[in-house]
Amino acid sequence: MASHIEYEICPFAENYKLGVIRLNQPSALNALSLDMVEAMLSQLEVWRMDQSVVAIWLEGAGDKAFCAGGNVIDVYNSLEAPINTDFAQRYFEEEYALDYALHRFPKPVICWGDGYVMGGGMGLMMASRYRIVTPSSKLAMPEISIGLYPDVGASYFLNQLEDTAIARFIALTGYQVTATDACEIGLATHYVMAQDRNNIIDFFARAHMPELDPKKVGSIIEQALFTFSQSDELPLLKPELTALQSTVSALMSGSIDNIYAAMLSYLPECSAMDKAKNTFLAGSPLSAHLILEQLDWAKGKTLESVFMHELQLSVQCCLQGDFREGVRALLVDKDRLPKWQYARISDVPKDRITTFFNTTTSSVS
Repeated sequence: MASHIEYEICPFAENYKLGVIRLNQPSALNALSLDMVEAMLSQLEVWRMDQSVVAIWLEGAGDKAFCAGGNVIDVYNSLEAPINTDFAQRYFEEEYALDYALHRFPKPVICWGDGYVMGGGMGLMMASRYRIVTPSSKLAMPEISIGLYPDVGASYFLNQLEDTAIARFIALTGYQVTATDACEIGLATHYVMAQDRNNIIDFFARAHMPELDPKKVGSIIEQALFTFSQSDELPLLKPELTALQSTVSALMSGSIDNIYAAMLSYLPECSAMDKAKNTFLAGSPLSAHLILEQLDWAKGKTLESVFMHELQLSVQCCLQGDFREGVRALLVDKDRLPKWQYARISDVPKDRITTFFNTTTSSVS
């Protein structure tokens, strides 16, 4: 829907342009609908061909979220009996195509990750070259709660983190990573105060670049972000997740059965870890298996192959997984009482997982 995406052209280095894409559905925390995804893909192609547009800026309307995820309710509503996954396939295919296009965009993409950045929002942010967080930023992949798994390229970008245990923890628990931790572990590149958003845009406008020079564009962006970055002081927030690195490593070692046993006996040190534990234990046991399987499979794989694999897996989660029940319980009926296919992680048969990876789907382009 056109009204849910806004475009703006801001000056960049006097004679050039910064293309701004604003997700404009604040009442839904800027959740991505299929129409929004397709509109963004179309506009990116226009700006890719326009030499006067030298960089892209992504942001969300309102002060609560950049983007709290994909509009999975639309996907849920399309999965009525008899199950038809045509819309689900199209939705995930287009969403992943958008993420892939941003990853491969020939001009710098800057994401203003203010507020909640979750699920599909993480896909957009992690596809951006410059990933800005503010004191209100909360980054998370909470798909285990809806019977899915961290998709939108998370199989790729979580495997880029230095600490495998932290990657597993984020994927399995929906832990909300703060700005400080996001910078520490590599999910974000710059930490600035929310009020400096306009100052950064103004800095771009005042810069000087007589002739088009991609290296100079990057230099201007980096100088602006360096000028307003709080990375040396990290105000208001102390590291939380990274301070518990040894705990996370102990919890996330071994198989999913080992992890389940460790999480059951774990006594959390803080409210954030308590929430993470409860999210994991209340999440889909089937998804827990899929999450670890997909993360392990994706190690060393190309970005394109990861998106192709995710497309297959996401459609299968709609077809035979816990996705419909998870969305129903959390977002539709909101009773928060999902009836998962398996009661416990230990109940999931090993050969059940292989059925999710045996079907082929079309590629992301």
